[in-house]
Amino acid sequence: MLTGENGILTQAQKAKTETENAATNEAARLDEYNNTLENWINGGTTGVNKPETDENGLYLNNSTINGEEIGTAMNPTIPAGFKPVNTETSSWGDGSTAPEAEDVNNGLVIEDKSGSQFVWIPVETPVSDTEANGTTNKAMAIKDGDNYKGLLYDFGSSGSEVYSGCTTKTDTYHEPDIVSDYDNDTSYNNGLFTKYSLQEEYNKMMQSVETYHGFYVGRYELGLEGTTPVVKNAEDNSSTVTTATAGYSSLKTWYGLYSKCKEFAPEEDNDSVVSSMIWGSQYDAMMNWMQKNGEEVASANDSKKNTTQVTGSNENDILRNVYDLYGCHSEWTLEALSTNFRVTRGDNYNGGSLSPKSRSNNYPSNMSVFHTARLTLYISSTES
Repeated sequence: MLTGENGILTQAQKAKTETENAATNEAARLDEYNNTLENWINGGTTGVNKPETDENGLYLNNSTINGEEIGTAMNPTIPAGFKPVNTETSSWGDGSTAPEAEDVNNGLVIEDKSGSQFVWIPVETPVSDTEANGTTNKAMAIKDGDNYKGLLYDFGSSGSEVYSGCTTKTDTYHEPDIVSDYDNDTSYNNGLFTKYSLQEEYNKMMQSVETYHGFYVGRYELGLEGTTPVVKNAEDNSSTVTTATAGYSSLKTWYGLYSKCKEFAPEEDNDSVVSSMIWGSQYDAMMNWMQKNGEEVASANDSKKNTTQVTGSNENDILRNVYDLYGCHSEWTLEALSTNFRVTRGDNYNGGSLSPKSRSNNYPSNMSVFHTARLTLYISSTES
């Protein structure tokens, strides 16, 4: 009973040996964790990787702040060529930790080498199964065969509702689509797009949003440095940025601004992000996110309104780190109304009292110093 194979002394010695081995293994695991953490903090490339950056802190590959290739709505993917930026409301620019939910909902900012800045718009539910369900889950689109169709919302003080028929009718707000009364005029269209190419653009954007659960929107309204499109604070005294309604006259039309938005990060030249004029459903996703976090997007507020023509010049005209939704310029979108209008959103510096969610419309050939655009980026996806 004491010394046999199953004896008390034999079993006691076996238990002691197993305990010592377990302690040794646990110590080895702790050493491994500590080494991985130290390696990560010092910019190493093993274990939990700190994303690789260049000498300016710009990411070399699409990655989350914790080194994962694809993130989530609340831990966004930072595209190659950009870096996270600390702001007063969202602190994540040091790259040491993943963002907190509070940071995401206050507006996470990224910046490229030119200083252009963009804010992450999280989208928990990109696609709804029906138009009717969009009101409940605040999705951006429905799937119609192989194509996506935008869900567009009307906002009130207590929430938002999908415009009935926006995915089936062409005599109301809808996207993607041409406005055939003008887009067939080659003096304006000039081969920029077709009905089918707009659908393809929208499909790729939505495929990215489904993969990454969000997209980036310009922190400021579209600007120009010379003829180069940028998204920077034009109020900075050291800046040479002018608003994108300046310059040659075609830039003041929807067509000119559509073209400039695509120039920022063209799909054929960039494997990190693709730029675009904002879609109506992207704008509404931004409004839904802001409203969910307590912003009064359906109410005008003249005390916040930027009454100048310079983006970023009123520190009060800011919602979740996005500037000039109350004023500065009305912003063209890719949203269509009937067969002859493109939709603008928000208010401009020239009087009036509109809210950030407000819709107006105009002919896309109209030349107006009161209109500019809001640029967006979607993350390039190998899966799309």
